[in-house]
Amino acid sequence: MANIESSGLAASLIAGETLVSPTVAAIEPEVRSGGFFPFCDLLKHGEGKQEIESLLNDSVLLGALVIEWGYDVPFNKHDEFRKWLIANEQKLDHVTPEGITYRGTYAVSSTSEKGSGLYRTIWAFRTLAALQTFNDAMHAGSDFARLIHDLSSYRDRERGAANSQQIYQPVRCADRLG
Repeated sequence: MANIESSGLAASLIAGETLVSPTVAAIEPEVRSGGFFPFCDLLKHGEGKQEIESLLNDSVLLGALVIEWGYDVPFNKHDEFRKWLIANEQKLDHVTPEGITYRGTYAVSSTSEKGSGLYRTIWAFRTLAALQTFNDAMHAGSDFARLIHDLSSYRDRERGAANSQQIYQPVRCADRLG
């Protein structure tokens, strides 16, 4: 009954026409979830601890874990956000807890990712424990918590506003599942 309007269907039934029997076909589902890498504490489980320390200290590796926040800022708040960053990025760097590094906030000049936002804030973590420290520090009523709140206040909170979060770890410590 391929797209027959109800009035046309009634007229066909009254006229005694033979209708096409419905058919059923199996649907082949396709799930594209990609691979999965469980978190690894690089300094505990990575090979070559001395080399890893050197790579981290020289910023060859950004961190044992890297988190990228993607978001939009309303167009009319861009200049205010830029001024806030100029005034506060160095402060944010100085009050970020030990084991965590603020790697900056960037405007996306080009991307193939739709809906991930035009701005990125990047954080690097030296250990898995630093991730918990980060969470605790954001709720501690400290200068760090205030600056994170202020930075986040520029994010577009409208329904449908772009946002994303990526978490990266060095391949040298990543066990792939799936």
